Amino acid sequence: MTAEDRAQSNLKRWLQTVLVVVAIGLLIMLMLKKGFIGDGWGWQQAEREVLLKRFNENLLLTKTEWLRRGRPSTVWLMTRDSKVEIIMNQQGWPSVENGCHELWQMLAGGRYNLVISEQPQGCSYRLNGNSDEQMFTLFYNSETGQIN
Repeated sequence: MTAEDRAQSNLKRWLQTVLVVVAIGLLIMLMLKKGFIGDGWGWQQAEREVLLKRFNENLLLTKTEWLRRGRPSTVWLMTRDSKVEIIMNQQGWPSVENGCHELWQMLAGGRYNLVISEQPQGCSYRLNGNSDEQMFTLFYNSETGQIN
């Protein structure tokens, strides 16, 4: 092998090594971006699930308290921070008369930067996600107590 052949071989090996190191670096950067910056590891989805679970549990607690107290027009719900009075409808579910924003704060107590719209039979809650976060939507029907 001549000196020129060895030089070309060394250059090829060096270029291959640089290419592999750059590719591995790009893969690591992509994984870090997905995991730390984006929702690659699901913390935002977990937060939405916790809010939905809390809303549903407190909704059922108010219904149970309404039945236990003999179907009054209002019930008191104890949260870890406060005690709130909730206006109930004839079917025994929290009424939209409370206000949809107030219902969210009383029952879920989570994020307050939601797009909230009040409708005759319920409340619609929407959290618009950024580019990495999916949109979260929830509709509470006060006539049936259903959450969709």
